Amino acid sequence: MADKSNQHYVPKFYFRFFSLDGKRICVLNRKNGLTIEHAPIKGQASKNYYYGDLTVEDRLQVIDGLFSSVLHNLKNAGTFEGYDPKSYVLLLQNLMLQKSRTLSARNKSKPMQDRLLQLYLEVQINNDEKLTEEQKDRFLGMIGNVAANPKQYQNMEMAVSVDVAEYLMDLVPVMLINKTNRPFIFSDAPVVFCNLLLQKITLRGVLGAQTPGLLIFYPLSPKHLILLFDANSYRIKGVRNSVLSVRDLKDVAALNKLQIHNASNAVYFSEYQYSRYVSELWRQEKTKLREHRGTVVEAPGFDHDGEPLGDIVHSFEPQLPFFPDFIFLYHEIVQEKDYRFSRREEYA
Repeated sequence: MADKSNQHYVPKFYFRFFSLDGKRICVLNRKNGLTIEHAPIKGQASKNYYYGDLTVEDRLQVIDGLFSSVLHNLKNAGTFEGYDPKSYVLLLQNLMLQKSRTLSARNKSKPMQDRLLQLYLEVQINNDEKLTEEQKDRFLGMIGNVAANPKQYQNMEMAVSVDVAEYLMDLVPVMLINKTNRPFIFSDAPVVFCNLLLQKITLRGVLGAQTPGLLIFYPLSPKHLILLFDANSYRIKGVRNSVLSVRDLKDVAALNKLQIHNASNAVYFSEYQYSRYVSELWRQEKTKLREHRGTVVEAPGFDHDGEPLGDIVHSFEPQLPFFPDFIFLYHEIVQEKDYRFSRREEYA
C-alpha cells in the first residue's frame, strides 16, 4: 500500500510531463540558486500530511487521476482545436485547483485568515457577559498572537476554487509551442495569474477570476504552455488554430521568469544541460524575488450616500514584481487615476 502521509501540492503526474525517465527531475532552489541534477519526483512539492489528514489526499488522488488524462490528451494534441467542452471544463477546474493547493497559495491567504479569526475572537470576547473588563482587556491583548489553522482554511479554498473555474470560460485559450532551443520550466506553483493591463493598480486586487485583463500561464511540457487571455484587453499576433509558435528567446525567458517569481521554494526543468540557463534567469531576478503574502487592508467603509458602514477588511493577492514584455502580446496599460472597478462582462 502506498504511503499517503507524503502529500503533494503539485501532483506527481504533472512532474512526469517534464521528466525524462518519469522518476527524477532537475531542480533549482529559489532561495540560493543551487541546482540538483537528479531529484526524486516523489519528494518534490510535498510535505508530511500537508492537507492534514488522509481524507483530502484520497479525494485528490481520484481527482488528479481525472485531470491527468485531460492534460495528457491536450499535450499530445498540441492544440485547442476540436477540444471537447467537457475536457475544457475539467482543464479549467484543474487550473484553479492547482493554483489554490500550493504552499504559495497557503502563504498568500494566511494573513487574511489570521485577521478574520482575530476579529471573530474580538467580538466574542467583547460580548461575553461572564468576563470582567479586566479579563476582556487581558484576552484582547493576546489576540494578536492568535493564528488560524492554514490547512483547514486552504482545504475550503480548494473546494471553492473548482466552482470558481466557470468564471474563466470567457477567456481565450492558446497553446504556446516552444520553437527555441531553451525549454519551458515550471515551479512548485506552476499556475501563474498576471494582469499587464492593470499593472499600475496596487491598492486593490486585480487577479480575480472575473477581472479585466487577466492572463493565465500554465506550462505543460518543455515545449508546451497553456495561455488564457482576455480578448477585450489583449491582442496576440500569430495565432493559428489556437496555436502560437514562440520563436523568440526573450519570450521564453519571460515565461520562465514568471515561474521563478511565482515559486515558493523550487523551480524545475527537464534536462541538466539547461542548468546554467535556468541559473542565469534566477540570477537576473534574484534581487526582485519576494515572499508570497497576501495584502490585508482595513479602512472605514461608506455606502453610496456617504454614510459610514464601519471598518471594512479587504484582502487581495498582489501581483508578482515582474511584468513581462512579450513580443507577441499587444495591450494598453491603465493608469491608477483612470482605473474603475469592474468585472470582465462589464468591461467588455
